[in-house]
Amino acid sequence: MSAGRVQANATSGMAVSEECKARFHELRLSRAHRFVVFKIDGAMPQVVVDKVGPRDAGFEDLTTSLPADDCRYAVYDYDFTVDDAPRSKIFLISWSPATADVKSKMVYASSNESFKKELDGVHIDLQATEPSELTLDVLKDHTS
Repeated sequence: MSAGRVQANATSGMAVSEECKARFHELRLSRAHRFVVFKIDGAMPQVVVDKVGPRDAGFEDLTTSLPADDCRYAVYDYDFTVDDAPRSKIFLISWSPATADVKSKMVYASSNESFKKELDGVHIDLQATEPSELTLDVLKDHTS
C-alpha cells in the first residue's frame, strides 16, 4: 500500500493515513522519534501526521507542539528507570483543550478508540484538557 493511501476504520469512518502508522512504527520499533503529533484533516477526513519530534527532543518539545486552541493526538516514548533498569512506555495522548471548538472536541473524542486500535503497542492512554494535566509528573505517576 502506498504512503498516500488511507484506510477507513469501520467503527468511526475516520481514515488513518499510512504515514501515521509508519511514523508510529518507527517510534515503537526502531526508536527513531521521541514523539509524533497527529491531527484530523477535516477536508479528507482522515488522521494525518502533524509533527515529528526527533529522538533527542524533550517532553517540553512535545507540549509546545500542541496547539492551545485545537485538539490533537500524540504518542510519546517515555524513558524511565526502575531499580536501575532502563524502561520505556509509549503514551497515547488525547489533547482536547477547553478553548478548542466543540465540533473538534466531538470528532476527536468519537475517533479516539478507533485511532488507538491502529497503534499497536501503546501502553498508556492519557487524556488532557489543560497543560497541568500533561506534565512529566503525570507521566511518572502512570509508570509507578
